[in-house]
Amino acid sequence: MTPNDVYDKYIVKAEKNSTNDNFSTDRGKVALLYNELSVRVIQFYLHNRQLDVKKDIQALLVDNLELDLELEEEGYSLFSLPQDFLSWSSASATGSKGTCSNEHIDLFELRDEDKSNILTSSFFSPSFDYREAPYNYTGDRLKVYKEVGMSIDKTFLTYYKYPIKIQLQDPDNPESTFQNVQIELPEKVVDRIVSAMVGDFKINNADPSFQFDKQRQNENIS
Repeated sequence: MTPNDVYDKYIVKAEKNSTNDNFSTDRGKVALLYNELSVRVIQFYLHNRQLDVKKDIQALLVDNLELDLELEEEGYSLFSLPQDFLSWSSASATGSKGTCSNEHIDLFELRDEDKSNILTSSFFSPSFDYREAPYNYTGDRLKVYKEVGMSIDKTFLTYYKYPIKIQLQDPDNPESTFQNVQIELPEKVVDRIVSAMVGDFKINNADPSFQFDKQRQNENIS
């Protein structure tokens, strides 16, 4: 699917008889709406991981990417997150201590409110013997905690990336043609995004039919 396909879907949903009778809809507005609402819809999927919907966004899943080590301190190591990182899925690492090297380390996410308790707990603190360590996110980095004498050699992250953005060939011309990219999401997800775009646009432009579209938007992304 291409940006032109998204534009056509939007026009059909938003404007009577696929024309500009009711609204002024240029490609620049469509690009802005898509780029904002696509992230919002994907976040809906991610916030409902218990539902059988993750398969719909598997195209955004990046598997087992090795992260670059940015800083190593006695109690933790910092790894740079990829620029397209949107949300976590899972993480693992390899570590060394003493004569043991390159051992698999299970990582578990550490919530900030549990940090002080876990890091001082004999059961949950970093342990090379048990091959496990907690991690959390700080800014655009992943922070892996470790015990004294332990090193984290490599960290691997499976994560969801941001969806591809729609962009214009000429950003200064709202009627410019779209850059030629392939939208990686399946059609039913794009349809949800377009429905959300329609509702958002009509609300912002005080269209009298916005209540109906808002209801449909909520059905799609909340």
